Amino acid sequence: MNDKLKTAYLEDEIHLLSNLIESASDGIHILNKDGDVIYCSKVFAELLGYDYTEALTLNVRDWDRKFPVDQLTNIIQDIIVTPRLFHTRHMRKNGEIFDVEVNARGIELDGEHYLYASSRDVTDFKREALENKKNNAKLQSIFLTMPDAVFVINAQGIIESVNEKGLVMFDYEESELIGKNISILMPSEHSQHHDGYLERYITTGIAHILGKPRELEAVKKTGEVFPIELSVGEAATESGRFFTGIIRDITWQKAQQEALIESEKLAKSAAEAKSLFLANMSHEIRTPMNGIIGTLSLFKDDNLSTKQKEMLTTVRSCGESLLTIINDILDFSKIESGKLQIEEINFDLREAVEEVLLLISNIASKRGICIHSHFSDTVPQYVVGDAVRVRQILMNILSNAIKFSADSNDVWLDIILLSEQDGIFNLKFSVKDQGIGMTQEEQARLFVAFSQAEEGITRKYGGTGLGLSICAKLLDLMGGSISVESEKHTGSTFSFELSFSEGALPKETKAEDDYDSLSEQYPHQVLLVEDNMINQIIAQTMLETLGYDVTIANNGQEAVDLFNYHQHSLIFMDMQMPVMDGITATVEILKLDASVPIIAMTANALNEDREKCFSAGMKSFITKPIQLNDVAKAIIQVSASSPGNAE
Repeated sequence: MNDKLKTAYLEDEIHLLSNLIESASDGIHILNKDGDVIYCSKVFAELLGYDYTEALTLNVRDWDRKFPVDQLTNIIQDIIVTPRLFHTRHMRKNGEIFDVEVNARGIELDGEHYLYASSRDVTDFKREALENKKNNAKLQSIFLTMPDAVFVINAQGIIESVNEKGLVMFDYEESELIGKNISILMPSEHSQHHDGYLERYITTGIAHILGKPRELEAVKKTGEVFPIELSVGEAATESGRFFTGIIRDITWQKAQQEALIESEKLAKSAAEAKSLFLANMSHEIRTPMNGIIGTLSLFKDDNLSTKQKEMLTTVRSCGESLLTIINDILDFSKIESGKLQIEEINFDLREAVEEVLLLISNIASKRGICIHSHFSDTVPQYVVGDAVRVRQILMNILSNAIKFSADSNDVWLDIILLSEQDGIFNLKFSVKDQGIGMTQEEQARLFVAFSQAEEGITRKYGGTGLGLSICAKLLDLMGGSISVESEKHTGSTFSFELSFSEGALPKETKAEDDYDSLSEQYPHQVLLVEDNMINQIIAQTMLETLGYDVTIANNGQEAVDLFNYHQHSLIFMDMQMPVMDGITATVEILKLDASVPIIAMTANALNEDREKCFSAGMKSFITKPIQLNDVAKAIIQVSASSPGNAE
């Protein structure tokens, strides 16, 4: 090759190398042994913040800020001999310090040794690496300290990592789990399907467990099987597909669930026992009460002395008080169990209030207490609501006002209209007394069941401590509320608010039936089924007073036998009897004649008892203690609805 061609070739080669250097993303520079720049690329000049001509005048001491200045020359000479890749820190013209990765080696030009280097700004990379390191440390910390066991497995089901909780939960050392199939933690009946499940998922993409927590069983190293909740996640990485299993030991939760189920069973059993107790208590108390009150209702006091009449009145009052206590307890039980039903019927509000005042005035007059009542003219006479419960609430509050008032004091009842909108009337009932009054602390206990304002109240004044609690619960069921204003030794004002729909004047009804001719209007052959002798006497006397001949059966089996022999046209049936109970006897009798009306006459006063009687086919229901009026009304009811049994 001649000199001209050789020169052209070298020029082309230099031009090519220059283009490669200038197009490189790293900053290229060549230093002599003293660290002076003898060549640099424009990228290098820009990296340091200098223009190109300034960069050519620099020495390594002008930009390197990691190595001691007095050692730089020795370092350069060392690198010329031994190439290396290292990290250092450079300073730009404006004083900014940044991280740099330098790839340096020695080169020889015209017999002289130089340092050839490429510099790369790695500030962002180092920042990201540091951030990733921090994040990885956080993740690792979370992974290691999670309260649940965490396992990472590969696509073949091999355990890649496990946290501390997993080791403790399954009682393994880490070396005993890493590299083993995850099925080592599963009972045999489940482990044999696990690899097949993973293979099907990877092949078809159909997952049955991913993202869906489910309850399974796991097995410890000791062989102990225990319940777990498993959640599985999937991660696709450069290294392959991995699955993360989060495992929670739910042994305690399962035990709690079982305990809860058991406690619910016990609570249900207790509720059933309570209902049975109340039913039995009602029956056992009402049976003798029937004898007392029933006998008193038939007792004629025309020929009694004044003292005897007073004694008779006392007995009646005590019997009625005892019956009120029984009814309070039963009402409270019904409310607590959610079985008390509120009725919506059209009734005369003024008449309902007057009935209460008439009943309560007898008690008040004996103590010289006068009851003043005021009915606002804007209050409607006829409303739609539960008349029985309204009377019950008023009777309770007025009874309390009289009970806690001194003799010869007054009690006031006011009923006013608070508002009316779209035919709904919001009424306020207020009862004010001049009684013993209450402190704020005593008022706070007023509407709590089995509690009274002051200790000793029950002993001094009587009562169950249920009355006001029942009133509050009844008002709550009817959408109303009750409140009290009181001062000690000054008196109290009880107020309750209730809303009613507007009622209407009822259609004219026929005159009240004449019980003296009841047996002529509704003739019957009566069968009385009752096992208690006193109750037999009371019921038989009442029926004979109404003009009926009565046949008595001492139990349900006798009733069936008597009816089979002589089909009576009306039956009064007790529920609890020996040999055969009233429900069974009713079913058997109605098989013989489905048209015969059967009236329950029982001391079982709960709603369940009423439902049992009607389900068996009875037509009416009377609770003991029975009253003559109730017996007559029941006869009229069933006779009027059974034309074949009446004239």
